[in-house]
Amino acid sequence: MTIADPRAPGFMRAPHLAYAAMREAGPLWREPDTGVVFVLGHALASQVMRDPARFSSAVDRAGMRAGGLPPEVAEIRAQGWPLAPTLSHNDAPSHDAYRKLVMPFFAPRAMRAIEPFIRARTAQLLAAIAPGKSVDAIPALAVPLPIAVIGELLGMRHHGDDQLKSWSDAFADEIGFLTDDARAIEIAHLTLACHRAMMAEVETRRTTPTDDALSALANARLDDRPLEPGELLSILTQLLVAGNETTTATIGFALLRLARDPALWNRLAADRALIPGFVEEVLRLDSPIQGQFRRATADTSLGGHAIPAGTLLHVRFAAANRDPAVWGPDSDRPLPERRGGPPHLAFGMGLHFCVGAALSRLELAIALNALLDRFAGVTLATDPESLPFRTHFHHRGLTALPLVFA
Repeated sequence: MTIADPRAPGFMRAPHLAYAAMREAGPLWREPDTGVVFVLGHALASQVMRDPARFSSAVDRAGMRAGGLPPEVAEIRAQGWPLAPTLSHNDAPSHDAYRKLVMPFFAPRAMRAIEPFIRARTAQLLAAIAPGKSVDAIPALAVPLPIAVIGELLGMRHHGDDQLKSWSDAFADEIGFLTDDARAIEIAHLTLACHRAMMAEVETRRTTPTDDALSALANARLDDRPLEPGELLSILTQLLVAGNETTTATIGFALLRLARDPALWNRLAADRALIPGFVEEVLRLDSPIQGQFRRATADTSLGGHAIPAGTLLHVRFAAANRDPAVWGPDSDRPLPERRGGPPHLAFGMGLHFCVGAALSRLELAIALNALLDRFAGVTLATDPESLPFRTHFHHRGLTALPLVFA
């Protein structure tokens, strides 16, 4: 059986079909050109994520882009600050110290504080959607809601939501490994501009603190010292991207599923208690983050296969989240009433479980409830086979979603 190339432009249209084919060949699949080992099943994926001693998060992504980077990128980067490993590509105990700094931003108290803003921004966006007329739900709702929320939380919304999204997309595209040279150079310029803006904010907040995450980090202390620029920029960049990417993609996928299944819309409208379960099913089935890298720290084995030291693994959350061994014959169906069983991996697992998961879930629940309050239904305004998906190694999301709300 021929297995689709995970780096091919059309792969993200239906990756679950490729993952099913990979699973038929075995619990692990090796990418032919790179040697990266995909971990496909839920049990093995969980094993890797819960064993940082054997499988490190400290992964050097340099060289993962085919053909390398144009020389202009290094020249532009030299004008900025080298980033320190802090959260996603770091191991304990260093990782834990940085994570402790950001956890208060997503604690229950912080979620209660930002909830009124989420509700107000959602209402504002939905008020601009006219019933009976085609609207692209990605720029109308899926993009502007999460970027506004993370901008508000960070204290950077005065830069403009469009500017914040442009910076976030640049950071996200950089780790997608599939950009052309022109975009790689553009990303370097955008990154430098964002980092300069962030460092200017840091200097301002150190003399005039405000009540937001950026100010808290600017004035935080680690081992009785202030954070260095490379540490601050690493953390702020990750918060900006993670704070909108997952939620934007999941809003799009949730709306697509509802547009293609009117009975499901009606079920949720009649029983709002099903909404949290529906959110989890969309996250599971349409995992916006396809997976994370890990590196074998020593010679080991996984699923009966030898894994030499230094092997690069990609724990493919999206494949594990449809594992029939866990979710049975209905593993490809959204069942909002699912209860119990192992957790899905859309937000990761273990030490690197997404610190902002509660914020994403809150936004999704508020948005879905508001949509069901305001509209009687939704239909797709185009052929589903024509819907465009982003080209990316890690992230999956729609770039357009024409809908008609009733």
